[in-house]
Amino acid sequence: MEYLFQNVTILDPLGSHHLKQRDVLVANGKIIKIATKINPAPKVKVLSSKNSYLSPGWVDVACYGGEPGFEEREVLNKLSDAAIAGGYSRICYMPNTNPSLHSKSEIHFITHRQSSLPITIHPIGAISKNNEAIEMAEILQMHKAGAVGFSDGNQGIKKSGLLRRALEYTRLIPQSIIIQHSYDADLSPNAQVHESVETSTLGLRTSPSVAEFSAVQRDISILEYTQGRMLINKLSCAESVSLVRKFKKELSKLFASVSIFNLMFRDADVKEFSSGLKLLPPLRSKSDQLALWKGLNDNTIDIIVSDHHPLNPELKDLEFQNAGFGAISLETAFALFCSNSQDEQHLSQWVTKCSLNPRKILSLPDATIEEGNAAELTWFDPNNLWTYSSGNIKSLSKNSPVLDKEFRGKSLGVYSKNQLFIN
Repeated sequence: MEYLFQNVTILDPLGSHHLKQRDVLVANGKIIKIATKINPAPKVKVLSSKNSYLSPGWVDVACYGGEPGFEEREVLNKLSDAAIAGGYSRICYMPNTNPSLHSKSEIHFITHRQSSLPITIHPIGAISKNNEAIEMAEILQMHKAGAVGFSDGNQGIKKSGLLRRALEYTRLIPQSIIIQHSYDADLSPNAQVHESVETSTLGLRTSPSVAEFSAVQRDISILEYTQGRMLINKLSCAESVSLVRKFKKELSKLFASVSIFNLMFRDADVKEFSSGLKLLPPLRSKSDQLALWKGLNDNTIDIIVSDHHPLNPELKDLEFQNAGFGAISLETAFALFCSNSQDEQHLSQWVTKCSLNPRKILSLPDATIEEGNAAELTWFDPNNLWTYSSGNIKSLSKNSPVLDKEFRGKSLGVYSKNQLFIN
């Protein structure tokens, strides 16, 4: 099938057509022609929407699911539907399943299952067996089976020796990377929210910023010693951003990400005890939030992640202190980002942090919009008004903190695996 994206503005900071209004003809997984005006042949499907944009397909680097083992939370086909609705053509699937993705068998399971889905799902292998942070998992075998990186998810690696060995493996596998959640739970046992004036009256256990930035300091020191590759996932406090900024000048293989939730919400937002905003890392102060935006703007922070974390009602629809950590976000991450601004500089930043940088850092296929290149595209309208209601959620779980909120900014469709999926 041939498709003609008509009169779209191309957002591709690495391409020659960036910020230019063009017609783009796509067929059989290839970009056939890019021109100011293309007259469509009779069988070409024309796609047109006023003030719409076309970019390389978006990539989510830290996405949780349920399959295998927790299918009541999320299954891969529903996760794929949610990704399409949010504009993502690829997601990286965290290993916190049951069994965890800790051997080549589990990696093969994901790569086989995703082959029939609309998007590409890249498995992230567990660093430790069963995500228990005791014994190293089969990193080399998992890489050969298709794992694009390694992580223990939100648990992180607390044992310095284990993290050292994992980072040393990335020297043997240059295309791979350790995705580390830097967090010292011993400094904030059973913490529920950020430690601040805003949360001091809630009667909940708190997590001070030092629980994160002390772990960031340790992890960077081990990275410096091993000369491996590491993405510190989901920075949340100003001190962590400062540390990464300082050491990035010396360490070319140090990268960082931020969750869309920590960019768009802060500690004051949990005052109503909405369990939807019980997240890890916790929502921190306004000054931390501003530091995250500064880090994003000066490229200290390379990637924005959705931190999509589905949970069934038995785990989430509880009193705040008893509810699980996490929220779904694949379908709303872009809309949340657009709530700040819809100008082209802001949108270009989204494409850089959610497509170009993830592809480069995780050694994923290039999707630059040029004639003759493979076509993997996200078509979107940053001004499209829509309401996110429980009835139109694609994810199996419904644990969203933004239900019934009106948004501006929506994916219109995704071209992936030689097919166009319209939202």
